[in-house]
Amino acid sequence: MQSSGSRVPPQYGPFLSPQDLLRAISGSAECNCPLSQWAGKLGSLYRAWLGDPSAATIRHQVAGVVHEIDAWIGAQLPRPRAGTPRGTDSVGGVIARVAEASACAHWALHHMEDAVQRHRAWDHLAEMREGYEDLVVLAMSGLIRLPKSWPGISWLAGATAK
Repeated sequence: MQSSGSRVPPQYGPFLSPQDLLRAISGSAECNCPLSQWAGKLGSLYRAWLGDPSAATIRHQVAGVVHEIDAWIGAQLPRPRAGTPRGTDSVGGVIARVAEASACAHWALHHMEDAVQRHRAWDHLAEMREGYEDLVVLAMSGLIRLPKSWPGISWLAGATAK
């Protein structure tokens, strides 16, 4: 990918390449496109969450960024073909999981003594990266119907119990 602008290679459409996604999550983005900015924000939020796992505001911010990604990406993708299977997570949800896996892998590298657990954290990041790449191919080919954004448990924060 060129570092001089916000162009994304055509095969990825509005998506970042897996390598560029990981760069954006780490704060080393080479483009200033919307997805890169949101991925960087998710990376920053998950790194902050590792420092304070009880921070409810961070969970809400993650849900907000996921929703922004999903609202934007929906207008960018080709229509799914008739009869295509439905995916189980939105694009924003998948990018958030990659950002979470990245934060955990880097944390494990610097804070865990157990080599097996460090390896597992990095293996999980590799799996998430490959899953993202598979999702990009399916979405750009119209071979998957993506669900709408859903904040999960965080939507309950403003609800009152009966």
